[in-house]
Amino acid sequence: MIIFLINISVMFDELSVIIPLHNKAHSIGNTVSKLSSTNLFTKLQIIIVENESTDNSLDVAKGIAKSYIKKNNIEIKILKSSKGKGNAIRKGIPEIKFKWCLITGADLPFGLSDIKNILKEKEINYDLYLGSKAHPKSNIERKLSRVVYSFIFLLFRKVFLKLDYLDTHGSMIIKSKYLKSISHLLTQEQFFIDTEIVFLVNKLNIGIKEVPIILEFDDQLTTVRPLKDGAHILFETIKLGVKKNQS
Repeated sequence: MIIFLINISVMFDELSVIIPLHNKAHSIGNTVSKLSSTNLFTKLQIIIVENESTDNSLDVAKGIAKSYIKKNNIEIKILKSSKGKGNAIRKGIPEIKFKWCLITGADLPFGLSDIKNILKEKEINYDLYLGSKAHPKSNIERKLSRVVYSFIFLLFRKVFLKLDYLDTHGSMIIKSKYLKSISHLLTQEQFFIDTEIVFLVNKLNIGIKEVPIILEFDDQLTTVRPLKDGAHILFETIKLGVKKNQS
């Protein structure tokens, strides 16, 4: 565990990033550019996992990776998986090479606000940070329907999974060793993998903290379907809770 005496300016000196890519050819280039142009990291590994896109996401990603070949401090790896965020993340985990790993969207919805807010912490003694849309200091604008769904998910997580975190479906910055240690237990193929990771890591009794974010991307371009995906998440929450009680 990192203690508070650490120099926080080098906490994420070397960072691996897993980016599930599905039909985001229009935004992946900007995401890679933002990550690679910041001075927050001296070495950066970006793992882009394309998962059955119907646009030219894969070709765009390959072109981006090719353009970074000669940059010694940045490595971009392109993988393919079956469709689904969960499948993409599970595919990317074995490739992680640095101490910390960021899992985020192909449109980098929070920019770098999650990482910058972690670096503002006076005591860096956590092993998993959650970029939380529900954090009281987060700067976001959400539709009323999204707020209602989030509140329902929160109640279900509390009741069935005993998780008190406000938002388990934002970004995630985690010590790679813990992510790898639970990777063989991950089964989710879709969006619920975020909660599955938090649930499994929480059982390790390590430090977890939510940090505020700034929501930057255009919500009209999201691939999330609130009703269908929301129902799936609620069902999987109950199923995981039942499985927990049986184990």
